[in-house]
Amino acid sequence: MNIVVEYLRNCYPTVMVLLTIIVMVELTKRSGIFEKTGRIYIMVLLTFALSLLEFAEIWIDEHNLNYRLLFYKAMLIYSLYPMVALLFYYFTSDVKHKFLIFIPQLINIIINVLDLFGTRLIYYYYEDHGYEGGPLNFLPFAVEIFYVVLIGVYSVRILNGKNKSKGIIMAFCMVTIIFAQFLTNFDMPSIYLPTIIAIEILVYYFYIAAIQYNENKDALVESELALERNRNNLLLAQIKPHFINSNLAVIRSLCYEEPEKAVEMLDHFSGYLRENIQQIDDMQLVSFEREMESVDNFVYLEMQRFPDKIEVIKDIRVNDFFVPPLSVQTIVENAIRHGISMTGKKGTVRISTLAKDNNIIVKIEDNGKGFDVDSVEFDGINHVGIKNVANRLKRILNGKIKVESEVGYGTTVTFYIPKENVRKEI
Repeated sequence: MNIVVEYLRNCYPTVMVLLTIIVMVELTKRSGIFEKTGRIYIMVLLTFALSLLEFAEIWIDEHNLNYRLLFYKAMLIYSLYPMVALLFYYFTSDVKHKFLIFIPQLINIIINVLDLFGTRLIYYYYEDHGYEGGPLNFLPFAVEIFYVVLIGVYSVRILNGKNKSKGIIMAFCMVTIIFAQFLTNFDMPSIYLPTIIAIEILVYYFYIAAIQYNENKDALVESELALERNRNNLLLAQIKPHFINSNLAVIRSLCYEEPEKAVEMLDHFSGYLRENIQQIDDMQLVSFEREMESVDNFVYLEMQRFPDKIEVIKDIRVNDFFVPPLSVQTIVENAIRHGISMTGKKGTVRISTLAKDNNIIVKIEDNGKGFDVDSVEFDGINHVGIKNVANRLKRILNGKIKVESEVGYGTTVTFYIPKENVRKEI
């Protein structure tokens, strides 16, 4: 227990900074803002290991433990400090030849391991804990500085480019590493070095988190713009310029011939436009009665354009439920425009509802030209289509659509909506 207390007393700043990093990473990871957590945890783990090793030297000396422990401590410390600089370079830059860059560190590790067997190339400890540097005593520091210089060169290149903030962060880390190593030559306790590294990791984390946040924000803005474009496309798809122009032409002619009928047609036309514009948000539901008002407006307008060509029969046995807006209207439009009007003869559309078993059933039947169900995509280019209605019905009400059609005999589209959902107005 005493060793834990002593460690915390000597390494409290390092531990607090590392814990702050872990808490921040976990919070941002759960919120989805920050995704690159693996590299942060690697750096945190190495820094924590360095703080333990720096404290280990103090503990070994104070308690006069076996001097061989100092060999292992030195081997690990001289290997890990350059490794931290190397990994930081790997994580922040686009390294093309990673193995070549790793060679200096590999040589450093090999020589450090050899010194465990008394080669005295970098370090040697005596039984009284005395330290003696070897002819290659400069190697770990030189390797670390080599990677720091690479970070500096890369930061200068970044500063000369567009991403100046990244260049500033890398330059800051380079300067602090060099400054910390410089201070250790003037008797600054080396136990503070892990604290400096931890602060650099924290700065790097905030930089990466900010970048990730901005990327997510840009993606959200782009998705919102795409959604708005899709809604506008939906609006344009539902209210065709040709349909508008045709109805306006009919209304214009009626103004001279039958003014009262022109007013009546104008009321239906404005009602049709209003419903189509207000109900573009397909996550809302409307009552079936309101949906039928939109259907009636459309059918009325089509009957004025094509007198004696369209007949609509209703068999409504249940109407106290909700449906996605423009869903029934879309199917009726398809039945008239792509079914009945193609035959050149008078056609009939039958709309019926009933409650059966656990479902509310809405059926739209026509005696138009029909089509081969197995060879036709239902999301045509020029209209919203059955597939779009099916997707909305499934997503919002967990309902489904069944399409039956036969060439020359017509089409039947049936909605199946679970009863537990049909009265939920979202």
